[in-house]
Amino acid sequence: MTSAGTRTAPAAPAAAALAVFAVVAVAVVDDYGVASDTDQQRAIGQAAVDYVLGDTGAAWTDDQLYYNRYYGATFEAPLILVERLLGLADSRAVFLSRHLLTHLFFLTGGWFCYLLAWRLFGDRWLALFALLLFLLHPRIYAHSFFNSKDLPFLAMFMIALYLLQRAFRRGAVAAFAACGVSVGVLVNLRVMGLALFAAAPALRALDLVQAGGPAQRRRVLAGAAAFALAAAGTLYAASPYLWHDPLAFVDAVTMLARHPLRIATLFQGQPVRWPFIPPHYLPTWMAITTPPATLLLGLIGAAAVLGRGLARPRRALRHGAERFALLLLACLVLPAAAVAALRANIYDGWRQMYFLYAPLCLLAVYGLRWLLAAAPAAARRRRPGRGVRLQRGIMLLAAAALAGMAAAGVRLHPHQQGYFNFLVDRRTPERLRTRYDMLYWGVEYRQGLEYLLARFPEATLHVEHGVSGTLLRNRLILPAEARRRIVVTGERGPAPDFFFERMLRDIPFGPIVYARRIYHNTLLAITALDLSRIDQATVDRYRATYRAAVAGEPLLRLRSQFDLYLDGRTLTWVKEPCRPEDTTRSFVLRTFPVTAADLPLRDREGGVGELDFRFGRYGVRFDGHCLLRRSLPDYPIRAFEVGRWAPGAGNVIEAAIDLRGAEPAVRAAWPENRHWQAHAAIAAGERGAPAVRAAFDLFLDAAGATLTYHKEPCAAADLRERFFLHLFPADAAELAAEHRPHGFHNRSFAWREHGALLGSVCVAPVPLPAWERGIARIRTGQYRGGQGQLWQAELVGRVRTGE
Repeated sequence: MTSAGTRTAPAAPAAAALAVFAVVAVAVVDDYGVASDTDQQRAIGQAAVDYVLGDTGAAWTDDQLYYNRYYGATFEAPLILVERLLGLADSRAVFLSRHLLTHLFFLTGGWFCYLLAWRLFGDRWLALFALLLFLLHPRIYAHSFFNSKDLPFLAMFMIALYLLQRAFRRGAVAAFAACGVSVGVLVNLRVMGLALFAAAPALRALDLVQAGGPAQRRRVLAGAAAFALAAAGTLYAASPYLWHDPLAFVDAVTMLARHPLRIATLFQGQPVRWPFIPPHYLPTWMAITTPPATLLLGLIGAAAVLGRGLARPRRALRHGAERFALLLLACLVLPAAAVAALRANIYDGWRQMYFLYAPLCLLAVYGLRWLLAAAPAAARRRRPGRGVRLQRGIMLLAAAALAGMAAAGVRLHPHQQGYFNFLVDRRTPERLRTRYDMLYWGVEYRQGLEYLLARFPEATLHVEHGVSGTLLRNRLILPAEARRRIVVTGERGPAPDFFFERMLRDIPFGPIVYARRIYHNTLLAITALDLSRIDQATVDRYRATYRAAVAGEPLLRLRSQFDLYLDGRTLTWVKEPCRPEDTTRSFVLRTFPVTAADLPLRDREGGVGELDFRFGRYGVRFDGHCLLRRSLPDYPIRAFEVGRWAPGAGNVIEAAIDLRGAEPAVRAAWPENRHWQAHAAIAAGERGAPAVRAAFDLFLDAAGATLTYHKEPCAAADLRERFFLHLFPADAAELAAEHRPHGFHNRSFAWREHGALLGSVCVAPVPLPAWERGIARIRTGQYRGGQGQLWQAELVGRVRTGE
């Protein structure tokens, strides 16, 4: 494999392409919404800038900053400096500047992709193909505006690859120092940049073994030392948190595969989260969301590089271009293999691994180059003269592939991040969204807000409080006049008029006034909660539904003063009169299956179906009435509980209904809250002394059916803590399939989600699985920032579970 040697790359093709992309970026930058992580990313940059400028206070003590510092401030800090230097105070100007600068850095990565491809192949058209392949991936293109986490890392990875190839081609100490600077920035952006930090010394060690004399060995050692010192120095200088605590970098490395966030991602129809991420998660996501031409050419290129290396291994280790091709293959394969082997905590598709697209692009160009050389040669042997025509045909197909990528981006704009290729079913309505998370950062909220503003040009719009976080961010990128017309309602504010539903799992009950769809799948739906906003025919239809629902006697009247009706498998909450605060409530619906195997995979850990029943998703109001309707799940149900969430008391179960008789029976109306019951049992001494004293007291009831976490006194800060619980069965065969690879049943819970603050006491009763042969060992603890899992309690010996 040849390279361009020392010739200068022709700038005209790449400059023209990048100029077009820059003009397009200016035209479309105002089309993209604001991602949910934007505030966290800005906070990282602000803390770093303030720390450098002399504010050495508690810059790194906030938990969220502590976790997110692993993304580094090398990119975020310059964005904050631009904000301050330009005096950008308006939120719209801030977000638009961030989007544009993030995209321009992505284009910079594309320029270095062009330069690297020129050095590797010596052909300006192949180099231009590499540039366009890099820039036109639909998902990555959209992320290049609003994702300041993963896209700067991808661009920097490509820059570091170029400087690494340049350093080994020139062999100069200065070149290795420049490469070290880029790798130091890369590691600051993401700790996984250590892969390139390790690659350069490894290749330099190989050069040392092959060195011909003392002078050459000294030059090799000098280059390696310059690289290491420059990388380490840059990493330290670019990471202000290391100035405060240099050992914090060790924490960052140890958290590489075990990021504390446990976000569930819909994958092949099931929500998966760490530590139960299947080994094929990453390759599957890459396969179904990367343009097919890139995948095919990448596989051909990888096979060509590997075949050439295996055919002549000694030359492959000595020859710079061939060795670099093997390095690209390693940069693609080894991180993906490590993710599968370590069951690393990745989520939201494969965005954390977007940097793999850099070597995949270059390997795809290797594949195209191999086709252009091999296929015509084979054709000429059979019939002279056909080689040139075949070569032109391959080039036309490559151009058509690029045109297809561009067309997909235009068709999906501004939601290219939802791109899927033909390897998944994109034609069946609403199927794709039930199999995979199509969008996950809420940027689509912006288009919904703009639609409402255009449809109701004079009105003030009240939107539901429960989605205020990302919705408010997208409100802030709108013009000032539009922002004034949008009011996010609180618990004491006016009743909401509209509800925004994204990543739909169920179709909302209220009338949909706006829906954004791609591939026949709904990404965002806006429902009207106040029917006075819509047409009379729709109002009449909901009135008929109401009259039919309340035709009989209510099943019961809840303490929260809502009447409950059961019609077949449909539950209806009704209240009259309906007050504004009634429309902000969240209700609890817990379903108990006939057998645990009937539950969806996500609910089997707790043995009960936890269903959200909030007014925004399942309710409407009209004529002074509140009406909420939701269907019970399809699996066989023996009983269900209903209630509401009360601040400070958690889920207050107000009624338990038994479905096993001929008619539904209320087994216990308004039972006491289970948290109060657990605390009362402990206070009365019914559970004896705590089994373990740690950061909390741990009680196990006599039947071994419930483990109770108890802490007194308990502060509001304690409610942020999250616990881990590992349960080891006496018979491993009783574990569910998703837990068998680890040999234990894994649960995670938080005070805020599953416990309650009762005066000065925190209590969280946790039901244990009813294994026939019991539990052999229980291990539990907490996650503490930077220290991983602190196992604070362990109970050994068979624990009998209740019947």
